[in-house]
Amino acid sequence: MRDGKVSKPTQTAEPASTSGAVSYQDSVKVEIADVSFDKETSEGPGSFPGREYARLTITITNGSDDAIDLGTAVLTLLDADGTPLTKVYAADAETVDFAGALKPGATAKAYYAFAVPTDARSEITLVVDFDAIHTSAVFRGGLS
Repeated sequence: MRDGKVSKPTQTAEPASTSGAVSYQDSVKVEIADVSFDKETSEGPGSFPGREYARLTITITNGSDDAIDLGTAVLTLLDADGTPLTKVYAADAETVDFAGALKPGATAKAYYAFAVPTDARSEITLVVDFDAIHTSAVFRGGLS
């Protein structure tokens, strides 16, 4: 649902491994450009000092002829059982969401963090829902 309406994406792509790219027919490409691991150190409300997290750098390259509105992008990370993993918003994770319009020929980069314990890194599914035109980009595999 987008803007209260069921969206009907016209651009589809096959899922990719976590080390690959999801490529659409209109030359839009989504990738997990980098993964790093750390533990939260922040103190205070909403903080979980010592909690392990994975910080994912996601890129979207717009090879199409039209701008892409990235303002409604939503990322979901699932563990091996399909359970959604918690997003981490701690300051030390340095997350930055996708935003704005991605012009043709340009690449956008964003940083997302999720609470991923060491023993859950070998099998995940990442879903990147970034606009109403493209089906969600799906990545399956391990994080390393």
